[in-house]
Amino acid sequence: MINSFRTRLIVILLLLVAGAITVSLTAIGIAVKQQVQRSIQQELSVSDRVFRELLDNRSALLKQAAEVLTDDFGFKRAVATGDRDTIVSALVNHGERIDTELMVLRAPDGREIAATHSLSAATIENTQNDSRQQLALIEGQLFQLITVPVNAPQLIARATLGFAVDSALAQQLQSLANADISLWLESTQGILASSLNEEQQQQLQQNLATSTAVEHWLQQQSLVGQEALLVTADNETVHVLLSASLAEAMAEFERLQLQMVVIALLALLLATLVALVMARSVSRPLDKLTRAAKQLQRGDYSKLRLEQRGDEFGELATTFDSMRDAISQREQRISFQATHDQLTALPNRRYFAKQLQAKLQAGESGSLLLLNIHQFRRLNDTLGQQVGDQVLRQIANRLGSVNGVSLLARVGGDEFALVLKQPIESAQDAFVEDLLEQLQAPVKVGESDYPVSFHCGVVRFPQQGDEFDTLLRRVQVSAQQAKHEQTFLYCYSSGLDEQHLRQLHILEQLQQAVARDELTLLLQPKIDCRSGRTIGAELLLRWHNQQLGFVGPDEFIPLAEQSGLIKRLTRWVCERAVELLEQLPVDSEHFSLSVNLSAVDLLSDEILALIADLEVQRPQLNRNLVLEVTESAIVSDPDNAIARLNWLRNKGYGVSIDDYGTGYSSLAQMRQLPVTELKIDRAFVQPLADSAVDQSIVRSTIQLAHELGLYVVAEGVEDEPSWRWLQQQGCDELQGFYFSKPISAIDFAQRLQGEAHA
Repeated sequence: MINSFRTRLIVILLLLVAGAITVSLTAIGIAVKQQVQRSIQQELSVSDRVFRELLDNRSALLKQAAEVLTDDFGFKRAVATGDRDTIVSALVNHGERIDTELMVLRAPDGREIAATHSLSAATIENTQNDSRQQLALIEGQLFQLITVPVNAPQLIARATLGFAVDSALAQQLQSLANADISLWLESTQGILASSLNEEQQQQLQQNLATSTAVEHWLQQQSLVGQEALLVTADNETVHVLLSASLAEAMAEFERLQLQMVVIALLALLLATLVALVMARSVSRPLDKLTRAAKQLQRGDYSKLRLEQRGDEFGELATTFDSMRDAISQREQRISFQATHDQLTALPNRRYFAKQLQAKLQAGESGSLLLLNIHQFRRLNDTLGQQVGDQVLRQIANRLGSVNGVSLLARVGGDEFALVLKQPIESAQDAFVEDLLEQLQAPVKVGESDYPVSFHCGVVRFPQQGDEFDTLLRRVQVSAQQAKHEQTFLYCYSSGLDEQHLRQLHILEQLQQAVARDELTLLLQPKIDCRSGRTIGAELLLRWHNQQLGFVGPDEFIPLAEQSGLIKRLTRWVCERAVELLEQLPVDSEHFSLSVNLSAVDLLSDEILALIADLEVQRPQLNRNLVLEVTESAIVSDPDNAIARLNWLRNKGYGVSIDDYGTGYSSLAQMRQLPVTELKIDRAFVQPLADSAVDQSIVRSTIQLAHELGLYVVAEGVEDEPSWRWLQQQGCDELQGFYFSKPISAIDFAQRLQGEAHA
């Protein structure tokens, strides 16, 4: 028995200190273990969100890529016309660009047009009825699929694109969230993808094969896991296991606990002198560490209020703070990747849409600009994706330095969207000039300079749209109009997008116009200038559609030329011309039918094959058929155009230059062309009765054309004085409403019969 008070006090103090230290160490150990487990669970929850966000991001990328593909005018045209080579080329190029492993294109009736994998009907049905991403097991591999329609504007096909959900994706998640992921199929218990090492994968597979609980395997491996289920489009269940090492998480804290044991032993030796000081110095940091642990437990990653000390408690505080920073940075990185473009670090389309919609809901006004890099795809294909990526980064940096931009984002492959607070009315706006100044310099990549040009569409909000989708569609149409007019800036005007949709509708209906027997031909009589008798006609194409009504040639012919449908229309007109020559009561030696050829026809070898086919039906066709071409058709590619005109002239066909005087050629240039006829445009003929200037132009044109050995036709004769004047000048043929408007074949035949009996 200890009788000394000092000894008893020392013993009591030692016991108190020892007890306090023991309790503290135990409390910290329990709190740390709980916090580690909670942190791991939080990390696994974060990893689960990362996995789903990654699937969503891939789905958004997949959907954006599919929409870019299905919105491509050339791709739509290829699908609509059944051009399989172009379809396959577009799918291959698009798949290589976004690294898509699966691509399937099917017709609306389910017929397969092109495919890299065989998909079941049920899979296609499920994906096409759900705009979100779908999982499907295809050929033993898990794919993330999305199906989008190809509209022009009606449905003409469905495109299905897919990314593989494989070990590469699992490794990507492991690098982002510091947690392993494993996926296996419930029906076969076979692992589909995993970021675990090979040995762990084999052990997991053995557990699955023997129907052993996954929890047992996790305990054996000293892992903490969280399991989720996914269902494929074929109703197959896919298990998703997220796992993290408990031993690795506890290793650092076990070292800290050992250090605290050493501290406790030293404290016991000095307990008689510093017991109260130690109690105070221990209790306060432990209390703050406990509060910090609870703060992290709540998911609050703000700055921890911990003391900056030089002892083990300070190291523990630093560790806690480092752990908070790591988790916070990981959350911020995940959030940034979900809302920003990884190449340019600009906001992505989804984030941009959210921010702009918020501005619209808040009643803000301004302008939305869509900047498109001209022929970026060609630059990317020619110089490589690495150069293309550097170009995009430099353009993004330049746009970021433009003053007045309140919101900037990359919304497409080569598209950047800018939001301004002030309205943009024209290309002379000060902001537009500043933007051009920033963009006009060539882009420098390495030691090379690459000139880059742009097209920009502008739409004002809320005057021209109060919803994001509406504004984006209209600004895209405006940018396309700027590209069409070869100008930098085009401001949206009312009806522009409706006009664009109408053009798509016209193209869609025009493809079936021949099959539906919607096309008709009118004949514009050609009159001998001296006698006033009908000696020929010009064939004029007319189209009446059940849905669109009458569509003028000035509207559908340019669209047909752009889409390539003009060659089909030209064949139909030429075939009808041969039929009319067989039916009309005409002198085959002195009667001609004129057919208009477009630039597309003149620059294609198909016109040569068409003439050869028609000559089989009517061997003497060259006596009666005159082919009319415009000056612009020749100027666009003179060498090829002249080569085909020479072929036609050698075959004995008449070649006429239509609308002379409104294009680029001159009579001196006509001398170099293999043409037989010159048609003076109505713009010079209609005012002849009252305009001395036009009389001088027409008179000199007729004289010079005759000197060059060309036959002269005057269009647009509207009155008898003009006719008589042209008679005096020696004009050869006339066309115009004074003699007859364009009429049907029946009326034309009656006209010829009437003249024969006159």
